[in-house]
Amino acid sequence: MKKVTMVLSVAVISFLFSSVSAQQAIGIKGGVNIASLSGFEGRSRISAHGGVFLHHTINKNWCFQPELLYSGEGQRYISGGVERTLALSYLQLPLMIQYYPAPQVYFEAGPQFGLLLSANDKVDDYEEQINAKDDFTQAQVALGLGIGYKASEQLILYGRYNFGLTDVTRFDNIVDHSNVGQIGVAIRLKHH
Repeated sequence: MKKVTMVLSVAVISFLFSSVSAQQAIGIKGGVNIASLSGFEGRSRISAHGGVFLHHTINKNWCFQPELLYSGEGQRYISGGVERTLALSYLQLPLMIQYYPAPQVYFEAGPQFGLLLSANDKVDDYEEQINAKDDFTQAQVALGLGIGYKASEQLILYGRYNFGLTDVTRFDNIVDHSNVGQIGVAIRLKHH
């Protein structure tokens, strides 16, 4: 699995940083995650996401934007009267199609493929932490829907919600989808 992850990572990074044509821009993005697992009860886990993207303009209304992101996901829950946090870390590959009805506003949708980097179950008030990676699947698939505002040619503000489509757990009979709301800022570094 480590070899597959490494090959996928190298291929995506090579794609993202390949030569930029006249209709493309490379950028960085990041922000806040509000994550939950559908089969758990409790509060959402607040975490972060961040990474790189390649913005490709198809025409004046349509764009394609593949991304490579770190995403902190999971859930806060109570077990035995103690509040715990299930902290899941993923390497995500969103492939977003963006529609611009106006020059500054876009709507986006597309699939997202994720590889699990780590899974830890923590007691919030203590340093106790359990490695729970074997309890979760190595990959997940989601559907992302979002909206963005282009404040300038370089600065974009966005919101996105990722609906988990696959069960991220391995051993119980409850289906746990990872659902994540994201709010963030994107900066286009190179635009031609």
